[in-house]
Amino acid sequence: MPYFSGYSFRSDYIIRAQRRLGLHPVVVTSPKHEDFIHECETIDGVDYHRLRWPRFSARIPLVNQAACLAALTKEIERLAWSLKVDVIHAHSPSINGLAAARAARELKLPVIYELRYYDEDAAVSRGKTSYNSLRYRLTRKLEQTALEKATRVTTISKALRADLISRGIDAGKIFEIPNGVDTGYFHPREPDARLIARYDLAGKTIIGFIGSFYFYEGLEHLIDAMILLLAKRGDVKLLLVGEGEADRMLQERVPGQLRDHFVFAGKVDHADVRRIYSVMDILVYPRVSSRLTELTTPLKPLEAMAMEKVAVGSDVGGLRELFNDGETGFLVEPENPRALAKRLLSLIESATVRRAMGERAREFVARERDWEKIVSRYFNVYREGSRER
Repeated sequence: MPYFSGYSFRSDYIIRAQRRLGLHPVVVTSPKHEDFIHECETIDGVDYHRLRWPRFSARIPLVNQAACLAALTKEIERLAWSLKVDVIHAHSPSINGLAAARAARELKLPVIYELRYYDEDAAVSRGKTSYNSLRYRLTRKLEQTALEKATRVTTISKALRADLISRGIDAGKIFEIPNGVDTGYFHPREPDARLIARYDLAGKTIIGFIGSFYFYEGLEHLIDAMILLLAKRGDVKLLLVGEGEADRMLQERVPGQLRDHFVFAGKVDHADVRRIYSVMDILVYPRVSSRLTELTTPLKPLEAMAMEKVAVGSDVGGLRELFNDGETGFLVEPENPRALAKRLLSLIESATVRRAMGERAREFVARERDWEKIVSRYFNVYREGSRER
C-alpha cells in the first residue's frame, strides 16, 4: 500500500490477518515502490519503511538492479537487527527474495520467499520481452537463485508448485498458500441506486470486469463477445472498471453505433469497489492462455464470488483452480468470443441459475478461501523455517 492492485491487496490482506492472529509484521518496500511520501509511515497499525533510490542512482538497467539489491539488503539487515525480528518474509520478484536471503544469512535468520508469479513470464505477456531472450533467461536465473537460497518457499497455486518442483526445487520446502478474500468485507448487498442512475443501468443485465487492463486479461475477446451478444439482446450492458496498457485498444474496438452499451468507468477507489460489484450481474475474466495465466491465479474473481456474483472465466490453469466449471463458476474456451457469448446468453436468460451459482460461489470462498483461514497456514511455514536455523 498505498499502490492499488491485486498484488498489493494480497500483501495487505496477509498483513492485516497476521496482526489479528497475534503476529507483529513490519513492512519494508524497495526503491522501486515509489508511491509514498514519508520514509516511514504507519498504515492501520503497521509500520511501512520506505527505501528511496540513492541520489545518484544510475539509469542503466543492470546497474540499477544491483544498486537496488544492495540498498534493500542493507535496509532489511538494519531493521531486522534493530527490531529483533524472528523471520524475514519476502515476495516476488526475485530482487526482494535475493535481498532478504543475503540479510538473513548475515543475521542467521530463516527467510521465506513467496513466489506469486514469474517476472519473466509477466514481461512476455505484457510485450516487454520474448521467450528465451537474454532478459528472459537472466530474469529466470535470478529467480532460480532466490528460490534456492530461501529456507522455505510459498506459492499461490498448485500449478506454480508443480512447476517449481520441475525446476528442481525441493518439494518438501514448498508450501501452497493460495489467494483469498475477506468474506466479512465482501458480501452480498443491494444494487447501488446512484451507480445505476449514473451509468444508465436500470432494466439491463450488467456484465462486468474489475481489474487491470493488461493484454493478457483478454478483454478484447469480451468486447467481441458483447458485440455478438447485442445482435440477440438489446437489454445488456458491459461495465469495465480499471485502467492499463490495453485501454485505448479496447475503447477503439467498440463500434460507434453500440457505444451506449459499453461503459469504461476508469479507475475507482478501493472503497467503492463493493458498490461497483453490487450493480453487476455476471463477472467475466476472459484471460488468454499463456505461461503466466496457466500458472497464476487472480484475486479478483474471489471478491466477485464472495459478493454472490456468478463468474465466467477462460479455461486456463489459474482460473480452473478458483472454481469448478458448472458448480461455483463457468469456464469457456480461451480467446473464443462465440463460446463466451453463448455462455453469457444462457446466463442472461436465467436469473435462477445466476442466483444459485452465486450462492454456491460464496459458500465455497467462505469455507475454503477466507483470508483468516489461509493466513493461519503461515504459522507452520515460519515454524518449519525457524527449526532449520
